Amino acid sequence: MLKEIYQILIGFLSILKGLGVTWKNIFRKPVTMEYPLDKPVMTAKHRGLVDLIPDKCIACLQCSKICPTAALVVSGIMNPETKKRAPDKFVYNTELCCFCGLCEEICPTSALFMNKCYEIACYQHADLTPIDLLRSNKYQHLTSPRTRERKK
Repeated sequence: MLKEIYQILIGFLSILKGLGVTWKNIFRKPVTMEYPLDKPVMTAKHRGLVDLIPDKCIACLQCSKICPTAALVVSGIMNPETKKRAPDKFVYNTELCCFCGLCEEICPTSALFMNKCYEIACYQHADLTPIDLLRSNKYQHLTSPRTRERKK
C-alpha cells in the first residue's frame, strides 16, 4: 500500500515539474524559423564547400598536396605575359571532401576558402562530382529553384 502511494506521489511531482518547465517557457519568443523562407546565418567557423578566387590563385599545388582525401585536383601553367603561375585546371570533388579546412589554412594567397553554403543536396549524383572551381557559376546547380526565383 505504501509503495502505491509513493508511486502516485512521485508521478504527481513529475507532472508538476513538467508543468513548471512549460510555464517558464510559455511566454518566451519562439526560436523556430520557417526554414525554406528564413535561412539561418552561418557562424564564422562554419566550413561549407571549398570555393576559389581564381585571380588570387598562384597554382602552388599546396592545397592538393595537403588534402587528406585528394578532393582537389590542381594544375597550373606559366603565363608568359605576367611571368606568374595561374591555374588552368582546378577541380573539386565534393564526394571525397571531409570539410577539414586544411586547404584553406595552407593557401599562401588566401585564394581558397570554405564558403557558407550548407544546402548541398541535389537530385543527381553527377551534380556533386566534379565541380570546376574556375567557373563563375560553379554552385548554381545546388541552389533550389525556389531560391533562384526569390533572388530575381
